[in-house]
Amino acid sequence: MHLVGVVPMKMRFETHMLLVRWYGDLVAPCWSYVDASGTCKLPRRGSSHVAVTPHDQCRASPIHPLYSRFWRYRHARVEDKAPRVLEDLLAPLERLFLNESAAVAAIERGGAPQRAAEFVTFTEKTERMKRWELSADIKVVRPQSGQPGIVEANLQSLTRDFGACFAIPLLYGQGFLDRYPHLLDDFWKFDNELFPLLMIGIPSWAPFRMMKEGLASQSRLLDAIEALYRRIDKAQRGEEVDADMSDVSDAAFERNAVYEREKWSFGQRVGGDLAILWGQNANTQSVLFWLLVYIYSTPGLLETLRKEIAPYITLSQTNLDITSMDLADLSRNCQLLKSCIFETYRLANEATSIRYVERPVTIDDGDYKHELKPGMFLSAPHGLIQRDPSIFPDPDKFIPDRFLETDPSGKPVARYGRLKPWGCGASMCKGRTFAEKEVVVLSAAIITLWDIDSATGTWVVPAMVPGTGLKKPKKDIRVVITRRTF
Repeated sequence: MHLVGVVPMKMRFETHMLLVRWYGDLVAPCWSYVDASGTCKLPRRGSSHVAVTPHDQCRASPIHPLYSRFWRYRHARVEDKAPRVLEDLLAPLERLFLNESAAVAAIERGGAPQRAAEFVTFTEKTERMKRWELSADIKVVRPQSGQPGIVEANLQSLTRDFGACFAIPLLYGQGFLDRYPHLLDDFWKFDNELFPLLMIGIPSWAPFRMMKEGLASQSRLLDAIEALYRRIDKAQRGEEVDADMSDVSDAAFERNAVYEREKWSFGQRVGGDLAILWGQNANTQSVLFWLLVYIYSTPGLLETLRKEIAPYITLSQTNLDITSMDLADLSRNCQLLKSCIFETYRLANEATSIRYVERPVTIDDGDYKHELKPGMFLSAPHGLIQRDPSIFPDPDKFIPDRFLETDPSGKPVARYGRLKPWGCGASMCKGRTFAEKEVVVLSAAIITLWDIDSATGTWVVPAMVPGTGLKKPKKDIRVVITRRTF
């Protein structure tokens, strides 16, 4: 077994041996990383996944029961079916999310400028609110009438649902959200409450309220995904469908064609797509929240970033809404913004690389010697590097330009360096291109149009607690939001 790309050999890290084959706290196991030969490429926590070299392969069989605990196949066995079709199932997602031009096209279809203009709508009537406002405990301080309106809101709830309402329709269509009013509530309950319990090995029959409610949310999510795939299946058969399917992505249709070709039941289809839904949203939307907190709370940074992004955003002459955004140039030229995103990854991301040991290995690591035996799992928490002062000076401080370097032409460029938020190697997160561009475009749109301040008048970055990938605030923060005046 080779540990290339996992962690520097001289780094003194806590080695977690997860001695479980069939059950245990393996983080985010995912069938999307089982290759066609039946070998399993182990993923890492959150939406990023560890690199696996050709030497780092293991049989799929030890992983499937762990995977089923998170995503569930509704008692339908897929371990014999999954390995031979996974490449076909992954390909549509890679074309949509990993390909540069496809990711840009998808994000442009999402209508970020229009959505950002309605980040808050200055109303307390739920029937008039946007979907992402419903969970944010909106309070109108001053209506939007003749003078700029002011609202108070919970920033984490607002931004995570705003991001999810942008991303989910790009894969499953707007109707998928509209048909299920509580889908976002169920998703975050699954992510925040059920997932951590399963992750630490608590059995699903445990008599805890969080477990019971989390399983109910998981079941409703599976119902929604199954209903979607039944509609897709009907549309592909030329049958009448009771919904508009025109904005459902080609990726979903192509995946269903593979399912149908391989004669997967609908119960077998839903688990894999719950994993996709989770991977698309659980971490990315939290990154947006933390990024906005750091931008608005760091003195002078907001105005500097507004100047950097201004050449690539066009505003209307009347209501000063965004009429166009040059996403390619935003990504290419706004290097300080990208450095801020990287710094947010460093502070808030809890990357963990995991390997399954196939053959005995002895690792000499300074004063430490690690005896790795077949059947063990090795967990390498990258967060230890991210907080290492010998690598990142002042590791607990947000430094906007920390990742800026100077290229040969003298221009600043943001580079990841030692940071590995997406994993590394062949098994890097398949959605990394889309996710980074989503954060770039949504943050640029929000900071262009909106002023956000702490409701207390003084910004205090909230304490962080462990999450299922990204850290979460110990408590949501109350903010005051108003439209920017030019």
